[in-house]
Amino acid sequence: MGRRCSVRGFAVDDGCNFAVLKGTQIPRSTVKWFKHNDMAEPETCARIDQQGVSRCKNKKRPMTRRFIVTEGLFQNYGDMAPLDKIIELKHTYKYRVILDEFNSFRLLGKTGREVTEPYNISPRDVDMIVGSLANTLSGAGGFCAGAKEVVDHQRLSDQAFVFSASIPAMLAVCASEAIRILETSQGEALLRALQDNAAAFRTVVASVPQAIELSSIPGSPILHLRIPPQALVTAISTRDDEKLLLQEIVDEVVKDGVLITRAKYVETQELHLPRPSIRISISASHTKRDTEKAAQAIKTAFVNALNKRK
Repeated sequence: MGRRCSVRGFAVDDGCNFAVLKGTQIPRSTVKWFKHNDMAEPETCARIDQQGVSRCKNKKRPMTRRFIVTEGLFQNYGDMAPLDKIIELKHTYKYRVILDEFNSFRLLGKTGREVTEPYNISPRDVDMIVGSLANTLSGAGGFCAGAKEVVDHQRLSDQAFVFSASIPAMLAVCASEAIRILETSQGEALLRALQDNAAAFRTVVASVPQAIELSSIPGSPILHLRIPPQALVTAISTRDDEKLLLQEIVDEVVKDGVLITRAKYVETQELHLPRPSIRISISASHTKRDTEKAAQAIKTAFVNALNKRK
């Protein structure tokens, strides 16, 4: 969104990633945050400049400078936006929806058609779908898909587009070829492998709910592993203590040949800092056996680390 874009207001899920946070700050407009995936909150946040909504209704024209912003698959939690409720709010309060598919592009749903597929919602009902070419497609840069007037506005008015260079031709070809592969039987096999690995990993770590808290939805290739609140003992009373415990787990699984890391944040700039976690990104290139072996090592490390604190 360009700096000169005049926006009346954003209603944003407070579970959105750091890039979304910065993106909503650039236009210097009103931003109202609602609790992560809590659909009671948007009912209140959706009343940004409610008087302006009334004026719009009186003039019988839609309000076009009001946006609901959310992620399809949340980077900080691994769960999915309730898109059906968001679309309902869009029509009720004359909002436009910006859906960030950075983490879910070609990864969610039976055929990988992102978050609109599980909800059986047409992508045309979402005003702007933005995503990255760097994750699934191994390219660089990103995209914004929407109605013709939205795309034309981006091309003509957005400073980030007008004053930036195009991606290298090699990466553009790489992304194009990746899309072609994903439309073939090879792509279908890769998606099945990814979903099978995600399910296998989740089955192992979910077997110890007393030691591992999962916020991620079934089928998500992003899993956040956290210490359950009920397992936090007196010795783990601060955020730093919790981070230290997770780091001990990270260091322990290295001995089993598993390399993972804690989720890292720009803590001084985050408005809604998630709880410390270990973030796992599932890959289709791993075998199911390797995935289960890594999950078992992580599960054991969590259990042992908590037992030491008792």
